[in-house]
Amino acid sequence: MTEQGLQKALTDHQDLIGAYVISSLAAIAIRYVASVEKPGTLQLVLALLAVAGFVSAYLLIAQSKVESGTKGGSVIGAAVVAGICFAVVSYLV
Repeated sequence: MTEQGLQKALTDHQDLIGAYVISSLAAIAIRYVASVEKPGTLQLVLALLAVAGFVSAYLLIAQSKVESGTKGGSVIGAAVVAGICFAVVSYLV
């Protein structure tokens, strides 16, 4: 039973897992860029990549094959996970 659930999560929900990971990494990158005193070209590129990461995370959720209620919950979940990552990195920096 557990193996079937894990297999389903790794196959059917692969887009959702990717969205969570991408939004977390984008939040960490945004927090790093926000903490730099004199941003340069590298920070500009990182900020643009983070924005592209957020957009691609939500596009991954939109194209996933799950029900619309699950998609809505995943959008909220990805935003919450990104916010938590942002807060943790803010605490560490």
